[in-house]
Amino acid sequence: MDLSPGQLAACQALVYSLLQRCGTLETGKGSVLAFVAAHPGAGVSHIHSLIGQMLNENEANCAIALDCDALGLPTDRAPSETRRRGAALRDEGDDDDTSLSRRNSVARYRDRVGHLNKLRELYRFVLLDCHSLKEKTDVLGLAPLVDGTIVIVECNKTTNAQIDYLERNIETYGGTILGSVLNKTIYPLPKWVNSMMERAGI
Repeated sequence: MDLSPGQLAACQALVYSLLQRCGTLETGKGSVLAFVAAHPGAGVSHIHSLIGQMLNENEANCAIALDCDALGLPTDRAPSETRRRGAALRDEGDDDDTSLSRRNSVARYRDRVGHLNKLRELYRFVLLDCHSLKEKTDVLGLAPLVDGTIVIVECNKTTNAQIDYLERNIETYGGTILGSVLNKTIYPLPKWVNSMMERAGI
């Protein structure tokens, strides 16, 4: 997917904003950002990967772009680990499916927190490619764990109602919306829109 000059400029502005934001933080750890859309096909993976490339062009190896499914347990070990935990719980006499599912969820949450903390120590930016809210609710579970969420909006398809619903849910779960990227535009943005975005620091 090729970007128009306007889209490329918007991504460059986002990268600049992220670099500025990181420069003002004095935590000594990297920032974790989630990328998400309200519906499939909005181009989250493409923009997520592009932002990662741009950040690394500015400073080598400062960013890592990951699929959110890669957090926590490694994919190749997850099934056996889940079985081992399940067996341990059954040995304790707790074989209720609801309780087992709840404990597995807590373990998964702790795995994600630990994984993110390690990544923060290695990279200035950790970029997470999340499923759209229509597909899965992963982004809601990650909302309180990341430093901010960037919403990908598909031109002429994503509705205001979908954006409002997505952002409201993320904020309800303790997340912060950092901004949005308008993707798949087929026409240049009017000059007055560019001027307004510049005044807003976008």
